[in-house]
Amino acid sequence: MKASSLPISVTLALLMHALVLVLLVWQGANTRTLKQPTQQPIIQATMMAKDPALARREKAQQEIKKRQQQEEAKKREAQQKAAEQKRLAAEREAAEQKRLVEAQKKAQAEREAAAKKKAAEKQQAEQQKQLQLKRKKEEEQKKKTAAEKQRAEEEAIKRRVEARREQEAAKQRAEEQRLWEESERIRAQRVAEQAAIDAEAIASMESVMFDMISSQWIRPPGVDSELETTLEVALLGTGELANGGIKIIKTSGNSAFDRSAVQAVEKAAPFPLLRLEPRQRDKFRQLIFVFTPEDLAP
Repeated sequence: MKASSLPISVTLALLMHALVLVLLVWQGANTRTLKQPTQQPIIQATMMAKDPALARREKAQQEIKKRQQQEEAKKREAQQKAAEQKRLAAEREAAEQKRLVEAQKKAQAEREAAAKKKAAEKQQAEQQKQLQLKRKKEEEQKKKTAAEKQRAEEEAIKRRVEARREQEAAKQRAEEQRLWEESERIRAQRVAEQAAIDAEAIASMESVMFDMISSQWIRPPGVDSELETTLEVALLGTGELANGGIKIIKTSGNSAFDRSAVQAVEKAAPFPLLRLEPRQRDKFRQLIFVFTPEDLAP
């Protein structure tokens, strides 16, 4: 069964391909015929009735042609509309130009009228100004005369007042000078009295310190009488030695003699500076002591 049916299938397939080929050739011929509508119209109608695809293609072409015609109609309508708008725009522009010309003429006339009016007002204002200036000068002259008279009277009064003030000021200065001189005399007297008191207190404290150091000084035996040691001593306000408060500023050349002088000051401290007034203590912040084998010279 399968061997006998194979040739029939092949035959049918070949027939179908041949039919499709004939149809394609026929459609191509019909397409050329559509481009030439004057040839064989009856046969073409018959073929369209026989071929739905060809009918659809022709209908599509008719639709395209119809749309093209509609587009051309719209284009013509748009062109007509544009031409009408252009004409209307030209009319409006002409009307606007006319209006502008008339407005310019009217503005020019108004400017000329305003200029004439302004010139008349300016002339009137100038006349009024000149009249006002004249009146102002007359009033200023009157005021000037009155002011000069008043100024002269005021100057006379001022001179009298100044003379009286000068006399009073001279008396005041004389009195102030007298009071100042009296005050200076009293102050100088008090300063002198205080200086004397301070000098006495300072001298007394120096004597006390001399005695305190002398009592603590042990002179090395057998030293030369020509030896001399000078110490710089720094004290606090309480009379105590400051830190590093003893310095040998001039050595005797004998270390034992120098050391004995330093020890004498260290043993004597603190000194009774609190007995003094604060201003008096300031004299003892820094002292110089000179040690000789015979005596201690403050």
